Amino acid sequence: MKKKKINIEPPKKFLSFAEHLSSLFPDINTDLAQSGNKTEPKTHIATCLYRSANTSAMMGAMFVLLSIFTRNSSLFALGAIIIPIMFIFSFYSGLYAPKAKALKDARKIDAELPYALRHLLIEVKSGIPIYQSLVTISEGYGCVSENIKDMLKEINGGKSEIEALEENIIKNPSFTYRKSFWQILNSLKTGTALEKTLQSTVDNIIKDQILSIKRYGQELNPYTLMYMMIGVIVPSLGITFLMLLSSFTGMVIGKTLFYGILVGLLLFQLLFLNIVKTKRPLVKL
Repeated sequence: MKKKKINIEPPKKFLSFAEHLSSLFPDINTDLAQSGNKTEPKTHIATCLYRSANTSAMMGAMFVLLSIFTRNSSLFALGAIIIPIMFIFSFYSGLYAPKAKALKDARKIDAELPYALRHLLIEVKSGIPIYQSLVTISEGYGCVSENIKDMLKEINGGKSEIEALEENIIKNPSFTYRKSFWQILNSLKTGTALEKTLQSTVDNIIKDQILSIKRYGQELNPYTLMYMMIGVIVPSLGITFLMLLSSFTGMVIGKTLFYGILVGLLLFQLLFLNIVKTKRPLVKL
């Protein structure tokens, strides 16, 4: 069973303040629409403010209790520095969470799109109407199929194919998807041959994917060099240098330093793997 998401309703004071702030974040409405979030921009901003304020208040109370129990007044000064930073970080993390989700969904759509469009091309070439062709790709193509299902629901609800396509294009987070279906939409509006449009669209997407793989391969060269320098050469030479320095100067090197180097290397490994994974083009083979 799926867990129901608990929505935190912000107080009216936060909503009125967020309404004034909404002009500072004009892209929030687009980010919310492309991430599938139906929340109004001012409500989203108010929720982020409310959650950030709660987090900051809890952290402030923690610092106050710690300073009382430890009788260390310097914790007040530390809290005064950390709490505003925590508030800003929490606010912007929540504010741009829809954008992060939209970007993640866009990568998944780009991976499935050429195969869905190729299937659509085969259906159209066979003389099947565009609606029935869209029905055939509403299953088996991940996020692309989910978007097609939403479009078909709008069409079944009474909207024309052109209107449903226009709304679906606007709400989709993938630039490649928007570009491809915009060309299909123009073909439907002008009455030009849909087969040629789909064929050129599929060919262009595949070419772009091949170029992205080549670019990724070229980007790996400096990343590999950086990994060899920071992950292998610097630690081994650094430890050797420290051992020589301790033998000549009599300086004692404790276990803490070696454990610190080990933890630092582990964090670097995780960061490096994350960067490589993020940069890798999500192409379905």
